[in-house]
Amino acid sequence: MTRIKPIALTVAFISLTACSSGKNEQPKLDYQSQNRKVVNLEVPPDLTNPDQGNLYQLPAGSGSVRATDYNKRRTQAVQQKASQSVLQGVKGVRLERDGSQRWLVVDGKQPAEVWALLKAFWQENGFDIKSEDPAIGQMETEWAENRAKIPQDTLRRLFEKVGLGGVYSTSERDKFIIRVEQGKNGTTDVFFAHKGMQEVYADKKKDTTMWQPRPNDPNLEAAFLTRFMQYLGVDAKQAENALGQSVAPQASRGDLAQIQNGSLILSGDYNRNWRRTALALDRIGLTVLGQNAERHAFLVQPAPMEGEAVSNKKPGLFSRLFKGKKAKQQTAAKQPEMIVYVEPVNGGARLRLLNRDGSGYNGSDAGTILSRLHAELR
Repeated sequence: MTRIKPIALTVAFISLTACSSGKNEQPKLDYQSQNRKVVNLEVPPDLTNPDQGNLYQLPAGSGSVRATDYNKRRTQAVQQKASQSVLQGVKGVRLERDGSQRWLVVDGKQPAEVWALLKAFWQENGFDIKSEDPAIGQMETEWAENRAKIPQDTLRRLFEKVGLGGVYSTSERDKFIIRVEQGKNGTTDVFFAHKGMQEVYADKKKDTTMWQPRPNDPNLEAAFLTRFMQYLGVDAKQAENALGQSVAPQASRGDLAQIQNGSLILSGDYNRNWRRTALALDRIGLTVLGQNAERHAFLVQPAPMEGEAVSNKKPGLFSRLFKGKKAKQQTAAKQPEMIVYVEPVNGGARLRLLNRDGSGYNGSDAGTILSRLHAELR
């Protein structure tokens, strides 16, 4: 549902005569966080010294320049440029897919280099950065609204003209968890995990609303992966072609995950299962606090109530001064930490939930977590 926030509408109509018709086209993705930040744009690596060729170099000689020499050089430069393939591949960036999961493989750049580019990329696309932990290669954005979903009617365009476009709001919010891993042969793997919330009526009277999770959108993850490909220098047409060519392989019975005796049995290559598990944890709302591939373990913690995180309501001044810190500590204390142990077994892996002391995790949410992981990994 599209909502108009409570505000006096007369301001817009007073300015009606001063407004002219705006553009009708809107990008499909137009995100905006609640507190939009100004990004300090920096020139990405490898672009600080562009090679302009010899198009603007003066011919050597006596110092005089003849028009025929200039035109000849210009014609040669244009012909050389035209001879290059329009869709010539950009070396070092490719899109891969495994089931519903897609990710980028970047050659020639270390995770630290890609990390800085990712941070700038998400900010430039309208997302604030909520948290980042380079030690485990994980970044998380704040919730943001895709304002491209707001209908472009006459009243909306009018509000935009007079600076009141913010009175419109959608009933959906999105956030992304970004994972950066060291790949094989010196490559860097980049994963985007989407999480969504939707505002719904809390009762039949429709007096109040509440936020509840909505399914993650793999297509939205893919859309931002292709955008990041372009950010790294890939042509827009190439990025679209890469998305269309990343066809998911047909799953066989041996690829399916199965729940057995409180564990999740994963068939296939162990490295593949480790990678898929990491992304699945992000998708189902388990915050990864740390990971150790050698010990086959993720240290995770259930994310706080997403509905409260999306809500625009803020506590009063005195509540923030005297109760805010205590309430935050109490909320953090309620979130238990657990270990997701991905044990290598013959022909695959066994996923188990453990307490920090290594004993089996028997919390009331254990069955739900395994079921959600099964849905992501099957």
